[in-house]
Amino acid sequence: MADRPILFSAPMIQALLAGRKTQTRRVIAFPGVEKVIDFVRVAVDEIGRPVYEMKGRDGSHLTRPAGKGLVEYQFWPNFAVGDRLWVREAWSHTGQGVFEIAQARLVGRGGVIYAADKNPRAPHAQFWPSIHMPREFSRLTLIVTDMRVERLQDISWADALAEGVEMESADPPFYYVPGIHPHSLTAVGVEELGGRHAERSFAKLWDLINAKRGFGWAANPWVCAVTFTVHRCNIDSMEAAGA
Repeated sequence: MADRPILFSAPMIQALLAGRKTQTRRVIAFPGVEKVIDFVRVAVDEIGRPVYEMKGRDGSHLTRPAGKGLVEYQFWPNFAVGDRLWVREAWSHTGQGVFEIAQARLVGRGGVIYAADKNPRAPHAQFWPSIHMPREFSRLTLIVTDMRVERLQDISWADALAEGVEMESADPPFYYVPGIHPHSLTAVGVEELGGRHAERSFAKLWDLINAKRGFGWAANPWVCAVTFTVHRCNIDSMEAAGA
């Protein structure tokens, strides 16, 4: 299976480190996907990746722009069981004379700090965005154990908890996502009408991240729902760590 990078925000890094997050949902986006009524798993390719056919409203195949040698009406997700995902997060380096990423790579792992942590020894550090994290500085590796294609709003109560939603035993209790401030941004009280309180908390989190990109909760986009185990080690040191 494949090794690939995956980006997470600081609150989601904190959830991974705390063991609260074992799922993530990633939007399936390409021209014409809004016309797809169903993704039907039909095969597994020669390297073990699932293959889906895209169905339209009348049950016929839908096509997408041809490219990358794929059959036009088929879809290959970016994730498959067994994939190793090395986590990219916002980071910095405290090494003397380190002002650029290239310099940090020369110095090595000693001195790497992460924006998701409290960093009292570097309170004014300038953090590089997660997209610029080199593989060797990643500290979290995820092993994919399940992957399914579904509509965003199909998320269950258990899935919402696996995404990092928690229940706060206040009076009255409420569901929220730790690390997002103020808590009201993701809070949904259990006494609120409408049910699906954990799922609605996740919906608020989702919109904070994705609504401006045109993939809000109300749009109900197709997503890859990825389940994984979390390993607190660099992907290239997993064997040495016994993971």
